[in-house]
Amino acid sequence: MDIEQWFTIRRGYCAPVDEITKVPLNPERWSPEEKKKAQTDSKALNTIQCVLTKKELNRVNPHENAKDLWDKLIELHKETPNLKDGETANQLHARIKGILNRLLLIEH
Repeated sequence: MDIEQWFTIRRGYCAPVDEITKVPLNPERWSPEEKKKAQTDSKALNTIQCVLTKKELNRVNPHENAKDLWDKLIELHKETPNLKDGETANQLHARIKGILNRLLLIEH
């Protein structure tokens, strides 16, 4: 995962829409920058989905962007009774990020 993917997870992504009609633009009309943002979000979303267990995948609905999925995972794990002894939600979050980072090292 590159830094742009992480930024996309943190800030979110929305597909471009027509400013007047508010209808999503046909991807053929996207600028090169808009295409790059969409691709970055897609890669980030895919990376997160690839490291989830089947059980976790079954607990989350399909998401349109990486930030929504990440936020849902954090929400689900805050409620998880399987935290390690004395582990806070923030520590769990850090542990999940560590797992993702190790998986990304394998990817390269």
